[in-house]
Amino acid sequence: MKLYIRYRYNFKEHHLKEILSARSDIELVDDLESAEVILGGISGEEFKIAKNLRWIQATGAGVDGLLFPELVESDVILTNASGVHPIPIAEHTFALILAITRGLIKSFEGKNKRAWLHNEVYIDELYGKTIGIIGYGKIGQGIARLARGFGMKTIGLKRDLEKEVEVKPDILLGKDSLDILLRESDIVVIIVPLTSETYRLIGEKELSLMKPTSILINVARGKVVDEKALIKALKEKRILGAGLDVFETEPLPPESELWDLENVVITPHIAGLNPYYTDRLLEIFIKNLKAYPDVSKMVNVVDKKLGY
Repeated sequence: MKLYIRYRYNFKEHHLKEILSARSDIELVDDLESAEVILGGISGEEFKIAKNLRWIQATGAGVDGLLFPELVESDVILTNASGVHPIPIAEHTFALILAITRGLIKSFEGKNKRAWLHNEVYIDELYGKTIGIIGYGKIGQGIARLARGFGMKTIGLKRDLEKEVEVKPDILLGKDSLDILLRESDIVVIIVPLTSETYRLIGEKELSLMKPTSILINVARGKVVDEKALIKALKEKRILGAGLDVFETEPLPPESELWDLENVVITPHIAGLNPYYTDRLLEIFIKNLKAYPDVSKMVNVVDKKLGY
């Protein structure tokens, strides 16, 4: 089995040894044309070259960048890295929330100006508030677990209500009940994959349903939110604030109005980063290596039509 590892230099020697010891027939190759398995991404043009490709193990949970028509229509197996991110993204989500509710935006401004802005900060508590999580998968449940520690009520929105959840929210809704979640939540967290169904899922109408005291957090994909509609809602103070790790265009252009809004926290798409990423990724990849090509025993197999 010929394996091509994208950006192999990012893997330490002990990582490569783990991969090679997973089964006896692995041969590492440096060309896409001969590769049967790829660990990492691939472009549409590269896919045309990879004539022997049978399986791609993505290194991220979101695979929207891989779903070009040729791959979607092919028999190539696609698996993602779902399970790598719940801890860091849940922690980052609350970092964004607390930056708003504990007055950190204004406090950091004061630090930069050497100004004591004691009477100018906005302060609130999370205890007793409702957090609505759009996309109640592994990461969404990780966010709910932390929310419970803050004494919050949790609402989860899930496409497939038949699938069991480990962390049960106070209320679990189906995808057609987004309006209910938006109306009831004090904090709305978006953690869905980018698909044709979720593109601009949150727009003018959805933002108008949110409370004027609510906060929107996006740690999913920028294009799930209509950015112009969000900027308008923030400028008009129709929602309290937003914590954003992802954007329609990345890097966020210098001319974006988001930079200048005092009620917005911006981080540069870092929510999923953590020092244990490769180790967690390899747990998934090696499990799949041992099972391949029996797709029924592989984990995180993506439905390429649905996009996750």
